[in-house]
Amino acid sequence: MNFPGTNTWYSTDEAVGRLRPRSGVGALQVSRRATADEVVSLLLSDQVALAQRVRTAVQAEIPVYREMASETLDLEITRELEPVLRCDGDTRALTVDEQATLGAVGEARARQGVPVGDLLRAWRLGIETLVAHARCLGKDRGIAEGQVLEFVQSVLARSDLVITTITDAHRRADRLEARREDDGHADFVRGALLGTISRAELRIQAEIYGLDPAADYVAVRARRLGANLTQRELERTLGLGELTSGRCGLCALVNGNAAGFLSQLPPRDIEGIVGYGPPRPLDHLAESYRSAARALVTAEACGLQGAYDIAALGLRSTVALDLEVGELLRRRYLDPLSLASSAGELIATLRAYLACGLHVERTATRLFVHQNTVRYRIARFEELTGTSLGDTEVLLEVWWALELSAMHL
Repeated sequence: MNFPGTNTWYSTDEAVGRLRPRSGVGALQVSRRATADEVVSLLLSDQVALAQRVRTAVQAEIPVYREMASETLDLEITRELEPVLRCDGDTRALTVDEQATLGAVGEARARQGVPVGDLLRAWRLGIETLVAHARCLGKDRGIAEGQVLEFVQSVLARSDLVITTITDAHRRADRLEARREDDGHADFVRGALLGTISRAELRIQAEIYGLDPAADYVAVRARRLGANLTQRELERTLGLGELTSGRCGLCALVNGNAAGFLSQLPPRDIEGIVGYGPPRPLDHLAESYRSAARALVTAEACGLQGAYDIAALGLRSTVALDLEVGELLRRRYLDPLSLASSAGELIATLRAYLACGLHVERTATRLFVHQNTVRYRIARFEELTGTSLGDTEVLLEVWWALELSAMHL
């Protein structure tokens, strides 16, 4: 093997990852002024070979890893070792990107059925191989033992951060998988949302599922998240599977629809329609769930996509649900317009006029018509309905009638 920037070829002892300079013509004259940084540089430049050594050692001792594709495993090992090699003595918290990458490895191991004990054994073997390799390089490059020891200590400190992130993600994925396999969790979700479970039982069940029974949660209700949605896809859609989201909770497919509760709000740009309620304790989730259901009905009626609560939807939630009042207002303000041959133009002008803050000039610009055309149409509406848009109550009722009409288009 030849490292970049040198003219020296090395033979490899695969058992311990030791590199020895070959004897004979072309052997490197080792410089005693070399530093530990060179070891790091050499390790980084030869990550592929290092990952292969680690994989060989791991597969030799742990049977479950023998079933994994070598190329995939090499790539994942490289990702695991990257933040350790690049630590440069830094033992601060991992970056968000590093957490996400390492968390994905932990989640993958959980899905592959690798027990956390085997995960830790594999990591220990990987670090032992890395340290042995670094010591050999240090000796071969004439680096003082103290400098190599300093590098090894920083690797071990950084290693703790990395393996903690991986195992935490593994355990979270394990818990989610256990929930999917537990038929009773859907009953718990339904009971918590409908308020049919006692406070004592709520606390017990929350502890069983790894939730904080004293925390507040937002209830969620969702529709049209995709055909044949699986439990795993539902959790990912609501943000439960994201390492950095900070969300925890439970959700389930209940009678083909999604329902649940989360410790934080669902993602705003969700693919589908989700209504969510205000944060409430577990024993008051029914209140949050009613609000979530109302937000969902409103968002669906308005043709919206994403996650909404009642506050974001405002008066539209009243328009969507109080159909009796809305129908009376529709008859009062929109039916008379059918007497005009240009009913569609009148309604379009009313919508633009309200959207432009009752500003004639802006309305004309939006509709690409003359300002006098806007004034004529507004006057025509007032004539047909016998009302005045200068009256605040009339203005609100017209807006209500228009919103209801839009929901039923």
